[in-house]
Amino acid sequence: MDLKRLKTFIRVARTLNLSEAARQIHRTQSSVTEQMQALEADLGVALFDRSNRKLALTAAGACLLGYADRLIDLADAARDAVLAAGGIACQTLDVGGIETIAAAFLPDVVARLAATHPDVGVRVAVAATSALHAGVKDGTLDAAFFFGTRAPDDGVVCREIAREPLVLIAPPGHPLATRASVGHDDLAHERFLVTAQGCAYRGMFETAFRSRADGLPRIAGEFGSVAAIVGLVERGLGCAIVPRMVPSIRDAHLAVVPMHGDAATVPVSIAYRERQPSSLGLAALLAALAPASGGATPADVRHPGAAPTR
Repeated sequence: MDLKRLKTFIRVARTLNLSEAARQIHRTQSSVTEQMQALEADLGVALFDRSNRKLALTAAGACLLGYADRLIDLADAARDAVLAAGGIACQTLDVGGIETIAAAFLPDVVARLAATHPDVGVRVAVAATSALHAGVKDGTLDAAFFFGTRAPDDGVVCREIAREPLVLIAPPGHPLATRASVGHDDLAHERFLVTAQGCAYRGMFETAFRSRADGLPRIAGEFGSVAAIVGLVERGLGCAIVPRMVPSIRDAHLAVVPMHGDAATVPVSIAYRERQPSSLGLAALLAALAPASGGATPADVRHPGAAPTR
């Protein structure tokens, strides 16, 4: 089987939409259609049911999808190993992260990786958590970093690698500014600025008050940017709960007070495809996580299935 056609098949099988698959791989829809027809001719079996308006996988197509990721991963791992053995730069990793992690957590990780494995290049993309997981799932990203935890999904491993402290940010001169730490009982009557529902930062805020019988404190406004929230807190419009590593709080004129209690930290996690640690580059990335800085407390990042780095 042609690997190029197999990669295209994975996109079509996951999207069940020829035009969307073509958009994702920067090809015309006719080119994608021709590749799928050629793959079906090569295998001698129909992979897609085209009888209805919506594309669907046949039993044979579903069976191939179960093997396709493993075939691509094995081919990539073989190429990496052969190039490494020949002394040639073996791989470029495509890594994603939400904006705060990309700015404050990943630089140290990437620097450590570069120091130990200069033959591994890294490209870092910034996106929302949902887009990061979609990228790992469809193979666009080799790994993604995000706040919180997620259950394993369709061959994607999600594991906690660190705990990041949460802090209350408040306007200068706020009554809580001199406290050593605060808990949700101290904040019941404060006005809060938050991100939209579904955002990781909104989840941190709601988790911090989950155990309160009277629910969440007053929400003064919703905003699409943590940096915007920091600026508005600085100007006295309310308070916010954010990870300590948020870069924009370092130079802002505001009070930063540690949180205490059950929701005083948030997990920093990594997602990658289950079989990908056979990749030398990804195994090296996992090894570079243990001493990562940025304010987070490292968790155990060892993976029993990870190949040893060389």
